[in-house]
Amino acid sequence: MALLEKWIALDIGAYLARFYDFSTQNQVALKTIIAKKGSKIVGVSDEALTYLYKDLDEVQIQYPIAHGQILHSIESLIQEGFEQLHVHDGFLRPSVLVSVPTELSQRQRELWQQTFLKCGVRKVEFISNLEALQTEGSCFLVHSGHSYTEINVVVYDKVLVSKTINYAGAQIDEQIQKIVYMKTGCFITKVDAAHLKELASLAFWQQKNSSLMCYGFDSRQILHQIQIESSLLWPAFERVQSQIALWVKHCFDGLPASAQEYFLLHGIELSGGLADCFGTSQFISQNISCPVLCTKSGQYDMIEALKGVKSA
Repeated sequence: MALLEKWIALDIGAYLARFYDFSTQNQVALKTIIAKKGSKIVGVSDEALTYLYKDLDEVQIQYPIAHGQILHSIESLIQEGFEQLHVHDGFLRPSVLVSVPTELSQRQRELWQQTFLKCGVRKVEFISNLEALQTEGSCFLVHSGHSYTEINVVVYDKVLVSKTINYAGAQIDEQIQKIVYMKTGCFITKVDAAHLKELASLAFWQQKNSSLMCYGFDSRQILHQIQIESSLLWPAFERVQSQIALWVKHCFDGLPASAQEYFLLHGIELSGGLADCFGTSQFISQNISCPVLCTKSGQYDMIEALKGVKSA
């Protein structure tokens, strides 16, 4: 890395936006959520969460990223991350290394680039999930995050499979919202559904049936504290994770016999937020009868991979 350059790595997902400063080695993570009152931004990340249950008629809650695409302006989110890292404190304008879905269109890449340039960025470099996670030789990569799952298979440095499916953490959250509504008559937010997913996953790992609590609105928009057992949420996990496993098996079955034998021996690499979630690795292993190697950093897998791309 050149002396007169300041590089920031970014992995802006649908649930978390992660920032890493190569020069200071500082890192921050923000929730990918924005609160707006008319055209004014009133909260980003944790500040936006304070509006989930108040001023509902005046404040709009936005989840600006899905499937790697920008749905709403994210300039305030980027600026908040830059501010927390003190990116603009020096005289150097930052350059950014940004991870994006492997199949992201050129049009979307241009939208991302325009957004960063508006935030005072000097230069933008993109790196695909496959490029960031790929190891030398052969690898079977399943990267399952919040809004999508990527399946990439590389054999002797040749990409044999590159598939993106819309089954991931957000789809589990949607199923949890439906289950909670059916059981309690209350509607919970996406944020609360994601929190219940994490708590239920922990209970499943511990082989417990825990009583979980959150808040939800009834049909009259009255807020209630609700309680639900973790076991009742299992169908939400099973429905989505079984689909992920079926797609992984479909990709596996299409490989040459020699490649299948290799991965049966060496295993499948599972990364992303759902690598931490109970059920994902179990369903894949059950369907293919091979080892599933889960990464250790889960939701921070991509930013950890980006740290090795450039050195300060």
